[in-house]
Amino acid sequence: MTRAGATLTLLLASAIHGGAAQSPPSPRIAALGTCPLESGDSLPHCRVLYRTFGVLSEARDNTVLVPTWLGGRSADWIPLLGPTGLVDTTVYFVVVVDALADGASSSPSNSPTRPGAVFPAIAVGDMVESQHRLLTERLGISHLRGVVGVSMGGMQAFEWATRYPTFVDRIVSIVGSPRISAYDRVLWNAVLTTIEGGRRYGVPEDSIWVQFDRLLTLHLATPAMVNRTPSPDIEEQVAVDAKGLATVVNLTDFASQTRAVLTHDVARAYGGDLTRAAAAVRARVLVVYSWDDHVVSAQPAVAFASLVGADTLSIPSECGHQVFTCEAERIGAAIATFLAR
Repeated sequence: MTRAGATLTLLLASAIHGGAAQSPPSPRIAALGTCPLESGDSLPHCRVLYRTFGVLSEARDNTVLVPTWLGGRSADWIPLLGPTGLVDTTVYFVVVVDALADGASSSPSNSPTRPGAVFPAIAVGDMVESQHRLLTERLGISHLRGVVGVSMGGMQAFEWATRYPTFVDRIVSIVGSPRISAYDRVLWNAVLTTIEGGRRYGVPEDSIWVQFDRLLTLHLATPAMVNRTPSPDIEEQVAVDAKGLATVVNLTDFASQTRAVLTHDVARAYGGDLTRAAAAVRARVLVVYSWDDHVVSAQPAVAFASLVGADTLSIPSECGHQVFTCEAERIGAAIATFLAR
């Protein structure tokens, strides 16, 4: 991998070397009826897409839930799974669930009753609630061995730890956070303004994509990694990446998930007190982070890890937020040991 343009969705196609090659299982869709939302609103015809890997044990005690990252889908996790990936599907029954508003589960782009601008505001917690309903109401799973998430998936993992403290044995958050930091808020408001402001003022769609990719290029990795691309070539590379992004990401869906990230805070139900939120946690926790991450600041996760007595893995890397692709083998080994303990 030579640079940081493109989203995590595109990166996974070529950046993962540790995951075992697999025939992708067919996606399934669970119809959940109406999903109540944190805002007090509701989402009718609520559906979540999911894929399952591995075999459920007779004791039904080996399920690992994997939520998706911002803009990601369950198919993007396929290269990350397997004996040498982040979660071993020969040991665990892995359920990968597309987060609400990712374009596969209920989203602004596919809602039959509340499409586009009238799609209700969702929160990271709403994503978790839809996953809990999938597990309990559709799959008959009443307990999880673990939740393993990356980025926004790691945010959902922290939500699982505080919302359902006795439902999960192990929580693994990789470059995730229990709450949005000031630095991250500036970044994601800039992304949101690029999308919504551009459309409001009639900016051509291809220009919105280019500016969107510039922001990702500046933040997904470190300057050292970006500078591997010769300076005269960088704008051409951004333009190429922007065209690729436009084929896999819906801007309205991405904006919906971005707003969810901007409201994320596991302490919301505890008066904003992170110490009180941490006191609710019963699962063992592993926090994987990098101080070189400029997409999800490490400070809140490190603070939460201290409060809950979590295991931690800090990895310096010029890959920044993409450390889980560059160090997949190392992180996968740590997760395997942690889940088996």
